[in-house]
Amino acid sequence: MSKRIGSRIVLLQLTLQAALLYFCAPNSAAGQMSGELASSADASAAAPTPYIYWTNDKNGSVGRAGIAGTGVNNKFIPAAGGGVKGGGMTVDSQYIYWTSANGGTATTILRAKLNGTGVNKHFITGAHNPCGVAVNSFFIYWAGDVGMSIGRANLDGTGVDQNFIATGTGVCGVAVTSSHIYWANYQTGWIGRANLNGTGVKMNFIPTSAAAGLAVEGSYIYWVNSSNGSIGRAKIGGTGVNQNFITGLNGEVVFLAVDSAHIYWVDWGNRGTGTTIGRANLNGTSVNQSFIKGTLGGFGIAVTAGNP
Repeated sequence: MSKRIGSRIVLLQLTLQAALLYFCAPNSAAGQMSGELASSADASAAAPTPYIYWTNDKNGSVGRAGIAGTGVNNKFIPAAGGGVKGGGMTVDSQYIYWTSANGGTATTILRAKLNGTGVNKHFITGAHNPCGVAVNSFFIYWAGDVGMSIGRANLDGTGVDQNFIATGTGVCGVAVTSSHIYWANYQTGWIGRANLNGTGVKMNFIPTSAAAGLAVEGSYIYWVNSSNGSIGRAKIGGTGVNQNFITGLNGEVVFLAVDSAHIYWVDWGNRGTGTTIGRANLNGTSVNQSFIKGTLGGFGIAVTAGNP
């Protein structure tokens, strides 16, 4: 009997020690696990609601719809005024960024919160008709199609370098990954690539048919061939080029966006007359030319948690 009582006391002591370690030791495995779970929950809670955003060339406003194409609002952010027309756009976990391309004289990049508030019409100034725009965790990049280079600035708009990478004129779309910057030159017909620090420039990385907008998802890069109304695709390393991955796009398409499931593109029409946004699966199937209807000459497009 005394042996059993002694065994129970030892067992209770061990149980008490384990409990104290769990609740009191901040660096215990249990503490680390609970911290990791909390961090995971916080990250999940902070994930933005998925939306599609676009710029309207006809009135300079920003439109928004649910990821399923519902709740279309063409005046989600009203026109900026002052003759500013919407150009390329991108989003991150907090903000929408879009350019003011208007045919040659625009100079600004705009920014607003994802809910449409806090609009800053002069977030970055001095660009040369900024066309495409992209962001990563540290920087914002843009291309001016009447300028000669890709610009870069810190995410808060400081440290502006209008001549970060020399590219020549005709550059519109810009995309960025964890290792490289890509740009589309509709005049030369090539997609260029450089390291994130601006070195290792390859002007003729992927051939296209006058590519405008481009986007990257996973191991592929996608672009719009403005000369023939198609979407091209290649592996991120530049191989497996397919100029006719998706064909027969409505009207004139300049920009596209991708997420983990779909490709989206907006119909500019005849310089601002388009009214639709198209969508297809990432493998090019299930093409829907009128996924969203009622846009006002849509130009730039972005999708939450997507690229660009």
